Amino acid sequence: MHSLTKIATLSTLTLFISACQTPQTTQVERTSEVPIPASFDKAKAAQGSQQISQWWQNWHDPLLSQLINQGLQNSYDIRIAESNLKEAMAISRLANANLGPQAGVGGSAGVGTGSIEPSKDGKLYDFIRPIPGASNLYDRRDIDAAYANVGFSASWEPDIFGQKQSDIDAANYAVMGMQEKVYGAQLLVSNQIAEHYLAARAAEQREQIANQNLETLLRYQRYVKGRFNAGHVTIEEVNNIASKLNAARAKKSTFQAEREAHVRSIAVLIGQVPQSFELPRSTIDVLEHQPEAPSGQTPQGLLERRPDIRAYASQIKAYSAKLASAEADLLPRFSINFLGQGGRIEIDSDVPALKGWGSLLSVGINVPIFTNGRIQANIDSADSRLQTALLQYDQSILQALGEVDSAYQAHQALKQQNTLLNTAEQQARKRVSDSEKLFRYGNKTLDNALDAQIELQQLQERRIDSKLARANMLLNIYKSLGGGWDNTKSVS
Repeated sequence: MHSLTKIATLSTLTLFISACQTPQTTQVERTSEVPIPASFDKAKAAQGSQQISQWWQNWHDPLLSQLINQGLQNSYDIRIAESNLKEAMAISRLANANLGPQAGVGGSAGVGTGSIEPSKDGKLYDFIRPIPGASNLYDRRDIDAAYANVGFSASWEPDIFGQKQSDIDAANYAVMGMQEKVYGAQLLVSNQIAEHYLAARAAEQREQIANQNLETLLRYQRYVKGRFNAGHVTIEEVNNIASKLNAARAKKSTFQAEREAHVRSIAVLIGQVPQSFELPRSTIDVLEHQPEAPSGQTPQGLLERRPDIRAYASQIKAYSAKLASAEADLLPRFSINFLGQGGRIEIDSDVPALKGWGSLLSVGINVPIFTNGRIQANIDSADSRLQTALLQYDQSILQALGEVDSAYQAHQALKQQNTLLNTAEQQARKRVSDSEKLFRYGNKTLDNALDAQIELQQLQERRIDSKLARANMLLNIYKSLGGGWDNTKSVS
C-alpha cells in the first residue's frame, strides 16, 4: 500500500509538470531603426513593366529566356544552395525531436558452461571416503547456465519555460534564411546569364563594325597609295593609314575571344560543358530593343522582395530566439525518468530458476544557483549577436535603398546618352551619303567620303558601348530591386 501511495504521488506530480507547459515567450523583440521612405526619388519617370520576378520575359528574346530557364534548373550555384537548405531542414527536425520524450528498449541474453571438480586432497576427503557413494561427490561435473533480461527506459524534460521551443524557432528561422539564399542564388544566376549574353551580343556587333572599318581603311589605303604614286601626297600619309589599319586589325583580333569567353561563362552557369556549348547567332537585336525600367516599385516592396534583406530579417529572428533560449537557462529545469527491467537466470542443476522485474519512476528539478557567471556570459553573447544582426539588417536596407536610386538615375542618364548618340549616328550616316554623292559628282575627293564613313563607324561602336552599359544598368535595377527569382523555381 505504501508503494502504491508513492507511485500515485509521483504520477500526480508528473501530470502537474505536464500541465504547467503553458506557451512562453520564445522571442526577444527588436526592431529596425531605419525609417523607410514612401517612394524612390529617381524611379518616378520609369514606365516599364512592374513584373520583375521573371524580368527576362520583357526582353522578348526566346534564346535569352531559354538560357535563363536552363540556368535556374541546372546551375550548380543553385543546387549547392539547395543542398545547404536540406542540411538546415534536417537540423530543424533535430531540434523538434528534442521537444518530446525519449524512450528506448534494451535487452541481453547469454549462455554459459563450465565444470567443477573438487580437490581430493585434504582431510575432508579422507574422512568421507569410507562412506558408500560419498566419493561420487568429488567426480567432475559439467554445468550449463542461461540468462536473459529486458528493460525499458524513458525520459522527458518538459519545456515549461519555452527554452526548447526557442531552439526550435531558431532552427526554423535558420531554414528560412537558407531558403532566401536559394532565392538569392536564382537572382544572381539569372542576372549573370543575361549579363554574359548581352556582352556576347555586343562583341558580335563590335566585330561586325570592325570588319566594316577594315574594309573602309583598306579602301583608304588603296586611295592614298594611288595618290602617292601620282605624287600628290607624301610617304607620311601612306605610313599614317598603314598605322591605322594595323591598329584596327589589332582591335578586331580580341572580339572573337571576348565573345567566346562570355559563351563559356554562360555554359558554366547553365551546368553544361564549356567545350561543347555553342551560342547560336540571333536575328533579334536585343541591345537595340531594350525594355524600359520597371515602374511601380516601392521601398517597402524592396524589403519584402530582396533575398539578402529577407535573409537578414530571418537571422534577426533566429538570434532573437537564441537569446530567449539563453535567458531560459536562469530558470528551473524539470525532468521525468522511468526505468523498468526484468530478467531470468537458469542453471542446469537442482537450483530453481531465478526471475524477477522492477521499475523506477522519478521526477527531478535542477535550479541554477551558482554558475560562476557562465549563464550571464552566454546571455550577453547572444544579445551581442542579435545586436550585430540588427546592425547588418539596417545597413543592408540603407545600401539597398541607395543602390536602387543610383541604378535608376544611371539608367536614365545612359538612356539619354544613347538617344543623343543615336541622333549623332543618324547625322553621320547622312554625312556619309552626302559625301558619297559629292564624290561621285566630283565636288569632293574620296578621302572626304572615307573620313565620313570612319567617323560613322566610330559613332556606331560608341553607341554599342552605350547600349551595353544601359542594358547592364537595367540588370542592376532588377538585381537591386530583388527581381529574378521565384519560389516555384521553374520559368515559363
